[in-house]
Amino acid sequence: MPKTPEAGILPLPPGDNEPCFCGSGRKLRTCHKTASPDSRAAHITRLYREVERTIDEFRADHPKQPPCREGCSSCCSDYFPISQVEFELLLVYMERHWSKDEVAEAFERAEENLLLLKQENAQLYASLTHTIDRKGELDAVRQHAGRNSFPCPLLDQATGRCRVYPVRPFICRTHGSSHTFYGSWRERLQPERVCEYIDGGRSHRKITPNVADFWPHYEALSDVRVGPQRRPLRQYPIFYWLVLYGRHGNGRTTELGSRDNFDMPLAEHNAQMASHGTTSK
Repeated sequence: MPKTPEAGILPLPPGDNEPCFCGSGRKLRTCHKTASPDSRAAHITRLYREVERTIDEFRADHPKQPPCREGCSSCCSDYFPISQVEFELLLVYMERHWSKDEVAEAFERAEENLLLLKQENAQLYASLTHTIDRKGELDAVRQHAGRNSFPCPLLDQATGRCRVYPVRPFICRTHGSSHTFYGSWRERLQPERVCEYIDGGRSHRKITPNVADFWPHYEALSDVRVGPQRRPLRQYPIFYWLVLYGRHGNGRTTELGSRDNFDMPLAEHNAQMASHGTTSK
């Protein structure tokens, strides 16, 4: 098993000369001038680049590879919760690259997806739409989550391509394209099926890099951490984040109600959220 770093250790903060997280191709310091290079969004963008480099380096040296690449969208109908900062990175990208009609359509599709989930998976719908702690959330995902009848609302269904591919969340980057060690030892030994195009977990590990070392970094960025204390935050699938922002945010637009994930240094933001009584619910 690979050596896993202590939870809470973060990648080095990006400098303001690195590419901006919005996908403009410009430097952070000249694109989003109020953004902090030590923000949660900047950290997770740096983590994305590290993951991509690990996967690319592995593929360069291994002829046998999984079919996971841009254009394959089979797992885009799976139930994948993501963190708030990852979702806000999607909104920032959509603001720059999408038309207003395309944005409105994504919000509409998200509402339709929630109705379908209610009809097709009542248990998962109940856990999604009601207050629940992290353990209850994970238990519901393990017991009830699977392939939905609908794809992610950010997928181009005509081409099978992710329309936010450069800023796709951590789980989208690692699922199928890498392997990890997580869960109990009994779960780790199971020959689990990854998807219909990949035989199983054991064979999958032979043709993908292990990115387990990145998981503590991801968890530290997704949750509130002040010193050794970690407070898990609730995560939602992309379609439900869209529903929440459309109903309780600034409406069906990509406008952010708060830019704290982008403008505040991570430690300062963690302390602010902790002082406000942020919990996992």
